[in-house]
Amino acid sequence: MKETIETQVCIKCGLKKPLSEYYFRKKQQKYHSTCKKCWSNECKARYQADTERYHAKNKAWRKANREKNLADMKAYRKANREKLIAQNKAWKKANSERKKATDKAWRKANSEKVRSARKKWEKANPEKCRAKCAKRRAARLQATPAWANLKKIEEIYLNCPPGHHIDHIFPLNSPIMCGLHVENNLQFLPAKENISKGNRVSLEQQLNG
Repeated sequence: MKETIETQVCIKCGLKKPLSEYYFRKKQQKYHSTCKKCWSNECKARYQADTERYHAKNKAWRKANREKNLADMKAYRKANREKLIAQNKAWKKANSERKKATDKAWRKANSEKVRSARKKWEKANPEKCRAKCAKRRAARLQATPAWANLKKIEEIYLNCPPGHHIDHIFPLNSPIMCGLHVENNLQFLPAKENISKGNRVSLEQQLNG
């Protein structure tokens, strides 16, 4: 019985390597005569020598095979999710300024799309939206101390009952006394009662504050 060939000599580097180091050509039903490393170097050299032609060729193929390209990309992202997340994270870290400039330019060029997406998110996440607004307002007033439990504050906003508002027991901005944006200064109040309260501080609060 003829022994199966487990190695092959690369015609480029002249080294004998295992068949796992060669690409298998399905049409010819045989292994490529150039090893993976040499083939990769050859492809890179051809690409660098005529980059624009390759870009045009790839663009034309994607346009002619849009559905297949989208399906392939989706499958690849699903199969390599962790790898892509790590690559994106590393790239953003190494190109932070470039990323900021790119994002800013994209938002400027797609302002309508950005506004539409923000409105859609705000409509779908009213509790989170209120929590973010309160956080920004507190930051402007320098009312959030370092020891505030931000996670607990967010939970309070997310669990606000329908028809109620999140009220600062001691208002953040009051001519009498200002409270802090902390979890123990928050309470649920019926919307009407909270609106009528405004930024007023009761006498009892003043005495006990």
